[in-house]
Amino acid sequence: MIQAEAQRADEDGFLVATENPPDEQTQIILLSGLASFNESRVGPDPVRDPRNHLCVVARDAAGRVRGGLQGVIVGAWLATDLVWVEESYRRRGLGARLLAEAEAEALRRGCKWAILATFDYQAPGFYSRRGYVEYARMEDFPWGSTRFQLRKTLT
Repeated sequence: MIQAEAQRADEDGFLVATENPPDEQTQIILLSGLASFNESRVGPDPVRDPRNHLCVVARDAAGRVRGGLQGVIVGAWLATDLVWVEESYRRRGLGARLLAEAEAEALRRGCKWAILATFDYQAPGFYSRRGYVEYARMEDFPWGSTRFQLRKTLT
């Protein structure tokens, strides 16, 4: 039973309650409602358009994926979602090469800036050495960890 079923509506006829987890239909209504509102203001969501996606992959001589970067171009921004390098290939410059290639492609696509998020247990120093600056910090996200929001002006 959803927690909301056990409660009563307020004087305006609304029942406001926590539903964990929400059912699939509720999730669809919420997501499509927000998407519809956003699209009425700024047009179609660029994240949904595969032409705006960016994926840079590092493969070894045998064609095995050893690292990569995924992101999306949103307006004049490169929003990097993930950067990963297989552990045995780290600290060899591969991550820097992936990031440089993504930034070069973003510039070719008209980007002026780049943003990404990283955690204290990941690579904030790696990004700061490549020109990224912190613009937001979230402590205890998750508990005991810090999430950093970073940005860079592309040149």
